[in-house]
Amino acid sequence: MSTESKPRRRGEVGAGFAPFSSSSAQDRDEDDWYLKREMSMIQAALEDKGEMRRKDLGRLLGCRYWGPRRFARALKQATREGRIQHTGFGRYGPAGQ
Repeated sequence: MSTESKPRRRGEVGAGFAPFSSSSAQDRDEDDWYLKREMSMIQAALEDKGEMRRKDLGRLLGCRYWGPRRFARALKQATREGRIQHTGFGRYGPAGQ
């Protein structure tokens, strides 16, 4: 058996370790549940406090403990669904403000 390795061409993928496991339907359902919960938290905070900067909203909700990119994803989805509105550069407010 040869120990020489041939160079890979651009775009060629080899077999190996993947740091992330594959997701199941249960994982997707759980993720959807958390996303809806996070969007509800954002919506409730904005309805209670009014328009605020993204940074302040995140601090109020403790989003640094949610996981990578979860806050950004929840903001984007809540805006897309009309639950909240993007009112300016880095600012969000309740829907229909």
